Amino acid sequence: EWNYNGLYTGMALWDAESRLQEVASIIKQHDQDHPVACIYGELGELRDVVESMPAVDVWGVNVYRGITFGNLFEEYASLSAKPLFLGEYGADAFNAQIGREDQVAQADATRRLTSEIAAHSSAIGGVCIGGFVFELADEWW
Repeated sequence: EWNYNGLYTGMALWDAESRLQEVASIIKQHDQDHPVACIYGELGELRDVVESMPAVDVWGVNVYRGITFGNLFEEYASLSAKPLFLGEYGADAFNAQIGREDQVAQADATRRLTSEIAAHSSAIGGVCIGGFVFELADEWW
């Protein structure tokens, strides 16, 4: 999510992009056998970023859109031909509608989102190579 946090140093988007492209290129100089991945928060300006970072082989996005990804996979496919993975997805156990923990709703949301990932899997012609449920322990705030 470096587009949100400026590489934790407050870098502007395009300064961070330039630095990450440089780092990805250095990785490629030393290891051409493994893909280089980069994680972006949502899709936002990803089209321009993908085009300016050719050393990145696989893109991850951290996405929280509720109980569905909506048009995420179609939108991503229009931005890039490179594989996609969900760097973060899921739902916490706090249900704001009832004001308390609701593990049944959390499990349902996670199941639905995971099913959408599977339905857009590269194994069956989709753009997605998988995802990581975030997080394994809720943050109680």
